[in-house]
Amino acid sequence: MSDYLVQVRHADGLSLNITNGRTDLTTAWNPEDGSWLATELFLAGLGACMLATLMSYAQTNQIDVSGAGVRVTAESAARPMRMSRIDITYELPGHLTEAQVQSLVRAGDRCKVHNTMEHHPELVVRAETGAAPTGGQP
Repeated sequence: MSDYLVQVRHADGLSLNITNGRTDLTTAWNPEDGSWLATELFLAGLGACMLATLMSYAQTNQIDVSGAGVRVTAESAARPMRMSRIDITYELPGHLTEAQVQSLVRAGDRCKVHNTMEHHPELVVRAETGAAPTGGQP
């Protein structure tokens, strides 16, 4: 049994419908119209996981991180097409001590998505053929 399930379905043209069973997102594979690219969603997931983990640690240890953020950037490479470098910058309040900053960074770096990338998961890819579901949610 899987711990997580996300389904992505073709909607129309370059549009994709994405669901986790709790909420839905529709985006298009077209950066010119302002929509999210799949690579950006991936980076957003990484940044959100790291910031949420950092914030949880801060709350447990009564450290005020109001207004904290994470900026995630990436560089592309070819052959194979991929992101070759990901830079993560924590944006933390100025009142923190150096010890607090270091402990918050260590905490954020322990998020599940970061750990997954560090410890390469097994990828199992399959294809199913047949009639695509019609109507309703995936």
